[in-house]
This record gives sequence, C-alpha cells and structure tokens, in this order.
Amino acid sequence: MAREDDRRIEREERRTEGQASSSAEPAGSGRTPPAQFLREVRTELRKVAWPDRKEVTNYTIVVLVVTLVLVGVVWGMDFIFREAVINTLG
Repeated sequence: MAREDDRRIEREERRTEGQASSSAEPAGSGRTPPAQFLREVRTELRKVAWPDRKEVTNYTIVVLVVTLVLVGVVWGMDFIFREAVINTLG
C-alpha cells in the first residue's frame, strides 16, 4: 500500500512540475485572491442543475411525509418503552 502511495505522489509531483502558476499569489502560498475565488464560485454555480418548481414541491412533500412518519415511529417507541418501564417498576 505504501508503494502505491509513493508512486501516486511521484506522478502528482511530475504532473505539477511543468505547470506554471496562474494566480497572482506566489507559488506555495496556497491562497487565492478574493476576486479570483468569486469568479470561480460564479463559474461553478452556472454548472449546477437547479431544480424547477415542480421538483422542489415534490421534494418538500417527500421530506414532510418522511418527517411525519419518523415522528410517529419515535413517539410510538417512546410510548411503548414508557409503559413498559411504568409497568415494570410499578
């Protein structure tokens, strides 16, 4: 496993050695200027497949129904355990 990791690291280093840094910050700083960050965020948000109104309505109904079912299950278990404890301990 360590050999595979070493090979992967070497490949990554070889791949990144030839690339020139395009950011305004010096290489190795790890920081992206705020303007570039916002441009990249905007670009990524354009790629998102946003749901339409019908999908949002359906998802909302599913979430509400599942929530109600789970509330019922938890309430039922609470009721059963409460009655069992009351009957056991008197």
